[in-house]
Amino acid sequence: MAQVIESRFVCDGRYRIQSINAVGRHPARIIEIEDVDRRKRIHGTASTLDRLVLQLLGQAYRDRRDTPKRGAR
Repeated sequence: MAQVIESRFVCDGRYRIQSINAVGRHPARIIEIEDVDRRKRIHGTASTLDRLVLQLLGQAYRDRRDTPKRGAR
């Protein structure tokens, strides 16, 4: 059965997430996280990588929420 590998950037392009989409009974899972600036790849179990991505997305949300809006004076 063929599965589609997708790549997406998070945190303003700092991290690239390689994941496999869900097909049939197979669940979607993250294969690899890459720090684009440092050229370092992070591997591990799917559950560990899921937790790491949630932390990255949470940090990106907190950073975006805390920065002042442009144009506000």
